[in-house]
Amino acid sequence: MCTAIAKKGNDLIYGFNLDIDPEAWHFGIYKTKKYFTVGITVGKTTYFTHGVSSGGRFGNVPYMNGEAFNAPKGAKRERIDLMTDRYIRGKYSFDDVERITSEKTLTCIPGVSFHSLIGSENGDMLIVEPGYGRRKVTDDYAVITNFPVLAGLSDFSNPFYGKDRYDTASEILKNSGRDFSVSDALTLLEKVKQTGKWGTKVSFVYSSNENAVCYCLDGDFSDIKTHRF
Repeated sequence: MCTAIAKKGNDLIYGFNLDIDPEAWHFGIYKTKKYFTVGITVGKTTYFTHGVSSGGRFGNVPYMNGEAFNAPKGAKRERIDLMTDRYIRGKYSFDDVERITSEKTLTCIPGVSFHSLIGSENGDMLIVEPGYGRRKVTDDYAVITNFPVLAGLSDFSNPFYGKDRYDTASEILKNSGRDFSVSDALTLLEKVKQTGKWGTKVSFVYSSNENAVCYCLDGDFSDIKTHRF
């Protein structure tokens, strides 16, 4: 379970809570002058799944808990997790992501559904959900948790959806002004952090003005570290 947020004001802010069961997924944090990212290792391959690059390319692939989706036969395909990995690594631009999501059918690994809140260096934002489509964000903020926001759901009883987290984050961002800051974003992420088996293991906030990431581990918001690109 995860929460991704974005806010465009006097600063461009991207934030993320990684809520994960470490017994189910092997993960690590990778910090360089080019990116700050969570990597999920499957076998011998590490995929950059939730992170931000120097300059501000923001990508993530939280669980979506959507309907099973099979791409049409013969369709040009791209896996959403691989697209996000390439975006964080700097192999794709935001224009590339827009082109791919309009020209190709996005898929997930079998048996799992993911979605993405993609943000650019300039604050352009795109919500992408395999099987449901894509939407350019026209507000100055965006949130995704663990349900398909493009599906028009009326029933949010699935306990894994994180609708309470979505509502809390959306309300804070909607009512925030242009002075929304890194500190405000960290406070928001602390409000929606999780405990237990799928507790919050990594939280990070990117500031475009600072070109830096503030982050903490294991939901401990009293111990904030900074990674500068």
